[in-house]
Parts: sequence; C-alpha cells; structure tokens
Amino acid sequence: MLVYDGECDFCCRCASWLRKRGEFPLSSGTDEDLLDLALSRADAKRAVWWITGTERLAGHEAIGRALQEIGGFWALFGRTIRIAPLSWIASATYRWVATHRHRLR
Repeated sequence: MLVYDGECDFCCRCASWLRKRGEFPLSSGTDEDLLDLALSRADAKRAVWWITGTERLAGHEAIGRALQEIGGFWALFGRTIRIAPLSWIASATYRWVATHRHRLR
C-alpha cells in the first residue's frame, strides 16, 4: 500500500496519477490505515510510504517502488532511482519537493 498525505494538493495529484496507471492500494493517510500500518501522523506528513508485508519504504524509495508496480518504462525508472548513485539525487530531490510541496501547483 502507498500511503500519502491526503491533505496536500500536490500529494493528492501525484496519487491520482499513480492510481490511473497502477493497480495497487493507496491510502490518503486515514487514521485507520495509519493505525493498521503502525505509522504516526507525523510519519505520514514527513514522507510518502510504501508498506507491504515484506517492505517498509519511505520517500524516494517508496515512489520508486510504486513506479515499479506500474511496469514498463516506469518500472525501469523506479528501479533506477533506488540504486546509487542516482538514489542520492532522487533522495535530495524528494526532500526538496517534500519541503516545498505546499507551494507546487
């Protein structure tokens, strides 16, 4: 499941884009989902999360994993941003976007 900040317009637009292309569960960070996934509200506000029975990824790694689920080019791109040295760039980019997400239209 991909957990995102359902109160952030930018995050909701990104989740909508993913929903149109992938077939995996998404959560807007409802209290019930956060409790079931052992995430705090602060965790959900800090980063997007990919959580399954065997994986618990945050930030750019969660985005990369979600892109892998879409398949095709996006799967390749998702794998690539999770491998160094590109993961370093992806991590910095994710942190910048997360910090400025409320200003992105």
